[in-house]
Amino acid sequence: MPEKEFLIGVDIGTLGSKGVIIDSEGKLLSSFFMEHTIDIPRPGWVEQDPERIYWREFKTIVARLLKESGVSPERVAGIGVSSLSPDACPVDEDKRPLRPTIIYMDRRAVEECELVKKKFGEDKIVRITGNAIDPYFSGYKMLWLMRNEPETYKKTWKFLNACKYVVLKLTDVPSIDISNAVLAAPFFDYSKRSWNKEICSELGFDLEKLPEIFKIGEVIGEVTAEAAKELGLVEGIPVISCGPDAMMSYYSVGALDEGDSVFMYGTTGCWGIITSKPVIDPRLINSFYLGDDKYISLAGMVTTGALVRWFRDEFGTVELDVEKAAGISAYSILDREAEKIPPGSEGVIILPYFMGERTPIWDPKARGVIFGLTLYHTKAHVYRAVLESAGYALKQHIEIIKELGIPVKRVIAVNGGARSRLWRQIISDITGLSQQYIAEAPGAPYGDAFLAGVASGVFEDMTQIRRHVRIAEETKPNEENSRKYEKLYEVYKELYPRLMELMHKL
Repeated sequence: MPEKEFLIGVDIGTLGSKGVIIDSEGKLLSSFFMEHTIDIPRPGWVEQDPERIYWREFKTIVARLLKESGVSPERVAGIGVSSLSPDACPVDEDKRPLRPTIIYMDRRAVEECELVKKKFGEDKIVRITGNAIDPYFSGYKMLWLMRNEPETYKKTWKFLNACKYVVLKLTDVPSIDISNAVLAAPFFDYSKRSWNKEICSELGFDLEKLPEIFKIGEVIGEVTAEAAKELGLVEGIPVISCGPDAMMSYYSVGALDEGDSVFMYGTTGCWGIITSKPVIDPRLINSFYLGDDKYISLAGMVTTGALVRWFRDEFGTVELDVEKAAGISAYSILDREAEKIPPGSEGVIILPYFMGERTPIWDPKARGVIFGLTLYHTKAHVYRAVLESAGYALKQHIEIIKELGIPVKRVIAVNGGARSRLWRQIISDITGLSQQYIAEAPGAPYGDAFLAGVASGVFEDMTQIRRHVRIAEETKPNEENSRKYEKLYEVYKELYPRLMELMHKL
């Protein structure tokens, strides 16, 4: 057994950070979660304090993991850090953040998107960056800073994202992994896997403010003496380049091969599929996956789980009272009622655009629609239609992937919403695909820690992570239900194009 055999992984999420420590057998020894918030200084603006949230929480989590596991800092072999993404965190040469981080949810860079579209044309930007033009991508956020906060821009040494701010504090190395670099459109050149000098020059953006690009799984640097003292670690521990949180979550459940896909039943619904060739389609988010020959395309649905929670909070008062009194989950009570409703909710169809939408329509002005209501319908009908809306949205992305000739070989279901057998069944019935449910999905920090183990030689290769993934249940589609949903899906597809102009007018 190697002298150093323990690995730390930390993921900084939108509303909380989680860390784990594992041993050389892949066993989870300790985990710790901390909640945090987002700041909304103006409508459409979303920020976080990188020092208070990212760095301080990282320090607290590492200290807690070491204490609870009893692991000696001298035996930590590697550290991996992932995070929410894409975001723009400007720092000066003293590693100090110059302002709050502008995170992926922020929509302020609309004018910058229009400027880029007008200057280069949408087709050229999609061809170069591999992705659509949208304020979601961090390069447009950086442009907004350049144009609206020139003093901050002038003082900026490097633009980082959330996890790489932590990595900078750990190693003194400014960096970005290649998957997060893709999300820094319009500055990234997808085919060349490097920053695009022409785009930067034409926009008057200083290329030197962008950090060095690392492969996922590559060692960025080592923990410095200063960081070791602050964290209670030892100097020289390798710090590994990890991808965005969703990607590391996919890796944590063993998704590694072409056609492997993962659907995260989270606050936002995220479905990613691994490909063996690059995909450039503006209806998707397109990036690189682990290894030199793997790519990933993602569907980003803004309000999947958030819509379910909204329904529970606004209309599930009785169910929440029962939960409080009897300890029975309000969601499970709502599920039981929805199970009595036939597939298709007897004609109720919901467009789940309750906070605008990312893929495939990229429309921040899109709005939620509950269509087909009559006096016959009940709360249970609407709740089931909420669950079905996620299936329709996912099916729309699966159709795009199939249109591109990419095989969907399996779907892995993870995150809290996947605990609902009803929801999983609905998703399978609508998409026509089986799902492998991972009941105790360890999440992104486990993927971070395991990848750190691969890079530091504790594990032989990335595929070893599959030994630690347990499929709890398989959900297969009901063919009769699938036929019903196919007809209703055609109505779903027509709703947005017909209502788009009215949504924008509203």
